Amino acid sequence: MSISSPPSARPDRSQDQILAAVLDDVRSTLRVGWIDPAVKTLASEPSFLTAAWATTRPNVTKSFAAGAERLGSQALVSARSVIRPADVSAWSRTELGGIDRERLIRTAQALHHSAAKTYLVVQAWAVLARRQDIRGTGKEEPPAKRGLPSWQEGLPGGTRALSEEAEALVDDTTVALGLSTTPHVLIAAGSWPHYLELLAADLRSADSDGWRQAIVGLRRTASEVLGSLPHPMALQWDVLERKGLTEERRAIVADHLTAATAAMPANALIAAAMWCSLGAPEIPAEF
Repeated sequence: MSISSPPSARPDRSQDQILAAVLDDVRSTLRVGWIDPAVKTLASEPSFLTAAWATTRPNVTKSFAAGAERLGSQALVSARSVIRPADVSAWSRTELGGIDRERLIRTAQALHHSAAKTYLVVQAWAVLARRQDIRGTGKEEPPAKRGLPSWQEGLPGGTRALSEEAEALVDDTTVALGLSTTPHVLIAAGSWPHYLELLAADLRSADSDGWRQAIVGLRRTASEVLGSLPHPMALQWDVLERKGLTEERRAIVADHLTAATAAMPANALIAAAMWCSLGAPEIPAEF
């Protein structure tokens, strides 16, 4: 689902600068090399995006980092037992050039270790968009480590245009998974079409019952993590309405985020499977 700009919207250079600063702060705070499409799409509703991030940012604390690690570890265990990805380490060495293989490995590392963080943020925003608040525990906590690791610089992150064949395979796999929003990891993997074919084959052969149980388990854990964060999260709807966020457009944002949240458990599972398939390469120490 996409969110188009309001017909009356006019280009505003100062607003664009603020929005760019917000998105850059999201990357730096979450320590991710790119902005997930589920978040980037919200650029068409800058007032919501800015307010949602302002109330979320203080919660990127020790509990957030521990919760994301817990979610990622759970996704990894489930991927290994449900998807059982084939080891393509040898294939990647023979079929890909050195630089291309290194970029694929670094992308897989970044996807696996950012999927849980993005999941938590998008789910929190989906709750907020439905005019619901998230209670905080009230505990004071130090912020999590921030700043983009240098090894993630320059990664494509799914920003490259895909070939027609890769795009069709991404769409088919999304439908096969029963999702209305494409998991970002599939788009990122599409930069290596032959690898995407191998990954998609693993997903098609995954245990269906185990997959459903894994999805439910990840959703439960994500909800528990959000409930463990220290600061309350809420939006000032009267202020947002004065800035042009009508009820109709709020509902559009809520629908977008709900669909995006539904794809997040699958995104985490596939990212974990992708990392495993490449030999579970060790994350650089500076991560």
